[in-house]
Amino acid sequence: MISLTIIFATGLVIALLTISFTVLISKHTKLLSKYQQNIKYLKSLSQCISSARWGNLQVKVQGGYSPLTNDLSKSVNSLLESVLDRDKMILEYVEKEKENNEIKEDFIAMLTHDLKVPIIAQDNTLDLLLDNKFGELNNEQKDAIKNIKISNHDLRHLVESLLDSHKFEKKGFIPKIQKGVSLRNFIDDIILQASSIANLHNKKIRLYDHLEPNYTFDTDVLLLKRVIQNLILNAISYGINSEYIDITLENNDTSCVIRVKDYGVGISKENIDKIFNKYYCAAELYSKASMGLGLYLSNKIIGTLDGRITVASEENKGSEFSIILKNDSKTIS
Repeated sequence: MISLTIIFATGLVIALLTISFTVLISKHTKLLSKYQQNIKYLKSLSQCISSARWGNLQVKVQGGYSPLTNDLSKSVNSLLESVLDRDKMILEYVEKEKENNEIKEDFIAMLTHDLKVPIIAQDNTLDLLLDNKFGELNNEQKDAIKNIKISNHDLRHLVESLLDSHKFEKKGFIPKIQKGVSLRNFIDDIILQASSIANLHNKKIRLYDHLEPNYTFDTDVLLLKRVIQNLILNAISYGINSEYIDITLENNDTSCVIRVKDYGVGISKENIDKIFNKYYCAAELYSKASMGLGLYLSNKIIGTLDGRITVASEENKGSEFSIILKNDSKTIS
């Protein structure tokens, strides 16, 4: 009897253990399945976030295995869709603005090109008047025409700056290097052309030549001429404290330096770092007509010529701009 009882109890324990083990196995299987589902979901979420981080908003969170993960998936995917929609809107806006800006730039280029022709014609007529080709003028009349010529020259300079700016923004400056240019002769020609406008402002251009004898260099003469003319015009406009504008030429074994110095209003310390910025202009402080393109273009041109342009200035004492150009060519013997 006792043996039967022991056997029955043992069988009952085994049965209970078997049922418990079966339940544990079942729960473990379910937990493992949920764990694997969660791991898969977290990988999908991580992949989505990683793709979005690198700019790919097309990857979405896949699935969800509970109300919480379903809601999270919907929120994340909805956010991505919202960002995509805004991205499309921004791209459409940028493209439209780009198209509008190109239309504006083309219109400005066409307008300034058409304006240049009558300005030149007017300048030629003023020269004829000053040469008494239409009869003798008294001193007051000549002074009035000289003032008109100065304004006309400023207007032409503005138009040319606009045209140059448009050309640079479209395709940059492509230098055409000329070998063996005599720096002294090159500067002499520029001074000769600039002297007429300097005389109208009662200015004199002085040249200090510290070059080796018969020094030559390689450059794009048209581009460099544009820069030096602009620096001389600025010196004429702002050199109110002296009748002189000084140009200094120097060279060493690897470079040449062209300095243009005025004795005028100068540039303040807070503005000196801004003068080569596009459209920045201190001219309005001195009632001068300018669009702030001259020095911006000058800096770009000198960079194209593999050089650099620097400035040293002090308020009410003047400014000195230095053009430093690399030069490996030999001097003429």
